Amino acid sequence: MPPPPGPYGGPPGPPPLPPLGLFKSKSGLRAALLNLSGVGAGYFYLRSWLFFGINVGVTLALLVTAAILGAADNLLVWVPSLLFWILITVVHGLFAGRSHDRRLMGTGQQPSAKPMPMILAACLVLVMAASLVGVWQAGEWRLRVADAAHARGDCDTAIDAYNGVEAGFQLSMSPSLMNRARSGVEACELLRRAQADVENEAYDHALESYGEYFAHGSAQWEDTDGSVAEVHLDYASQLATEADELYSGEVTSDVEEAFRQAQETYTFVAEDFSDTPAAEEVPAALVDLYDLATGDYAEESWCGAFGQIGMFDGLNWDSAPEIADRIDEERPNAALQCGWDQVDEENFDEAEDQVEFLTADYPEHEADEVEDLERHIGAGRVELQMDLAVIVGESDLDGTAWETGGGDKVKVQYVNHTDEDMRFLYVGPDAVHGEVIIEPCDSCDTSSAPTDTSCLSDSNAMDLTLDPGEYRIVIGAVDNFTSKPLHNTINMKAGETYADCFYTD
Repeated sequence: MPPPPGPYGGPPGPPPLPPLGLFKSKSGLRAALLNLSGVGAGYFYLRSWLFFGINVGVTLALLVTAAILGAADNLLVWVPSLLFWILITVVHGLFAGRSHDRRLMGTGQQPSAKPMPMILAACLVLVMAASLVGVWQAGEWRLRVADAAHARGDCDTAIDAYNGVEAGFQLSMSPSLMNRARSGVEACELLRRAQADVENEAYDHALESYGEYFAHGSAQWEDTDGSVAEVHLDYASQLATEADELYSGEVTSDVEEAFRQAQETYTFVAEDFSDTPAAEEVPAALVDLYDLATGDYAEESWCGAFGQIGMFDGLNWDSAPEIADRIDEERPNAALQCGWDQVDEENFDEAEDQVEFLTADYPEHEADEVEDLERHIGAGRVELQMDLAVIVGESDLDGTAWETGGGDKVKVQYVNHTDEDMRFLYVGPDAVHGEVIIEPCDSCDTSSAPTDTSCLSDSNAMDLTLDPGEYRIVIGAVDNFTSKPLHNTINMKAGETYADCFYTD
């Protein structure tokens, strides 16, 4: 059949174009697949240079913006945005390819059926995917470099590398990579702060920073050479020096706390860092600490030494057992000598505390001397009563013996020729002392002074036996503080008897 005539009866025109579906266009499908690469390869294939330029420009702008604004930190924003842009170019590529095919067919040409564009499209998609994976792996490698510097303790280098990961690899689209880099910075900042504290000799702050560092989940550095143990040693030494400077003759709570903390820190090093060189220094360091803290003992300042040694009561000395032995020896000795010093200073209550401490905690230590100390304390208290009794005046006690006989003792037989109780106080050799209450005599006429020695036979007469020696004696009314008591120091000899009747006007 001949072709139909043309319009208005003219020559016949070209045959009409067959209908071309959107997904039956070979160029459209190829352009769409090539545009999956995101770089406008489909437009390049169609030689649509304007759209190719627009595609490349927009894609680059999106990638740069994503890198700057943090694509890895905002996946829900940037992944959909990039995919949406690629989807637009894919759909537009279908339409552009169909238009391209229609133009070719309009000129009597057929679209190319070569498979090469399809292969290229697949390769470009793989290249883009590999690029993203490559960026991710480059970031992982950079993170490992940062971790290696971190593990060496070189936090200046590590932090720069961590920050480089965060700033330069946002297009990895890996939130995990970003979080690990930031966490590494946090941990390294703690380590760097600890290192700075050590340089500034702020050892207490350094130990706190080290503790926070090791508790951090991204800690990489390991204390393989015992650096932290050395910091503990330096901190303990610093505490001891500060405590010694605070000590001014009295153990205050601040002094005690500092010395005890220093001792506990040394012990901690020995127990928890036993495999480090620092642990080997602990025994000698503890000896030096004890010598420093108990310097009053070497200077024979006994009361101060007793307080100093007491600071370490109850602490663990397994790392330096010789110190425990010294404490067992020096503490009771300091307590005993302190007691004597306090007797000399008439601080009898404090001296009594030392006696109570010794009898309770060290009953075997110089028991005879402790008993002697206790006797001197009692004598001192009696002498204080004597001094108080004669403060308003005194009368002279006759120091002449009533009679002299045989024997190695001294007898004292006084009669109270009054109607009120009389107190007999005495202090003799080796701090022998006592207090005797002499009751009024039964048959005395207290209205007048005794005129003969018959009063000496009273049944209420005091009958006291003493060793010979020099005695200070005070006799006075128990309740009459305005009277002038009898007072004298008498050298009583063996075999003598002292007897008299006392009367008050």
